[in-house]
Amino acid sequence: MKNFFVLIFALMALASKAQVQNMIVYRSDGSTIRCDVETVDSVVFEAVPKWSNRSKEAQNLLTYLEENVGQKILTGTHACVNYNINEAKWVFKHTRKYPAINTFDFIHDIHSSSSGWINYASNTIWQNWANAGGIVSAMWHWNMLTNDSTDWTCTPGSEPKQTSFRPSGIFSPNSDDYKTMIARIDQVAMWLKSTKTAKVPVLWRPLHEAQGNWTEANPGTDWHKAWFWWGADGPEAFVELWRVMYDRMVNYHGLTNLIWIFNAGDSKRWYPGDEYVDIVAYDFYNKNLSEMHWWYDYFHENYPGKLYAISEFGSIPKLSQLWEDGQHWSFLIPWYDYDRTNKTSGDAFNSTDHNNANIDWWNDALEQDCAITRDELPRN
Repeated sequence: MKNFFVLIFALMALASKAQVQNMIVYRSDGSTIRCDVETVDSVVFEAVPKWSNRSKEAQNLLTYLEENVGQKILTGTHACVNYNINEAKWVFKHTRKYPAINTFDFIHDIHSSSSGWINYASNTIWQNWANAGGIVSAMWHWNMLTNDSTDWTCTPGSEPKQTSFRPSGIFSPNSDDYKTMIARIDQVAMWLKSTKTAKVPVLWRPLHEAQGNWTEANPGTDWHKAWFWWGADGPEAFVELWRVMYDRMVNYHGLTNLIWIFNAGDSKRWYPGDEYVDIVAYDFYNKNLSEMHWWYDYFHENYPGKLYAISEFGSIPKLSQLWEDGQHWSFLIPWYDYDRTNKTSGDAFNSTDHNNANIDWWNDALEQDCAITRDELPRN
């Protein structure tokens, strides 16, 4: 408030030039700028550009998405488990069109190596997708060691095959848990740096579905209702983990090409904050039109100014019905069907059936003028 009154006084003095020598501008960091009013002709306020902390490529993609609201919706697919475009290939096989977006998953980060069965350091898959005009998306099923130390999981709990790792360690920077989280974040950041170097923007959806079964209407006290360990200690720990990850990836590693997608529930207590989120998304499974419309309205009411998307879905109404209902999501991506697309050379791959979005669903979607496929994306 002090700054406001100082500014008003300075502007009045500037207009009158009466008994005032200097105008002092107080910066938010505590420093000041001192100007001789006799040398100032005018004061102009310049708005901070939207998404100014994003790379040019990320800004361009965000602008494209924003311009499409109410006009177009991007189609997408998820990798079958981890690091492939199998689902996108399945859609192309049966429709002769590739979706606009393909999402990769760092679920096997702990197993990645240059000579192993999976290597996230290899750029070939996502680079080929981007070179063909597609949008790159990524997520992370962040697995921790199971309680019996025989495997890796992201499911919280006390059972042998669950994990007792808790996100509340993020509040203790000197703890081993904190150091473990930072080290794992750093590893994924290193793999993502090649996308920044290649000037490829990435739709980044970390720490998804954190709220789990917990709802604002029936909060309870048992945080083990979380589906993943990053939600096991409630909203405060989750928000802190999100912000630490954001700071580490964006400010420390310089990954300004990431576009941050927050998987929302019905409680804003889990929301990391406007400055940490670009897109608010929801995962719909077995929902009807009215249920989905409730969420669409809820997002507009609670997250004004953000973009809204369907980051996962299975068994929902057709795109034609969603669009006619006025649900103008920025993009929608069905979850993968492992048995259908695990092997692109198998007989199952030839079937048009799918657990989450069969080819009938895709044919309807691609018949709509609003649906964007890979070949329809603008090329830089």
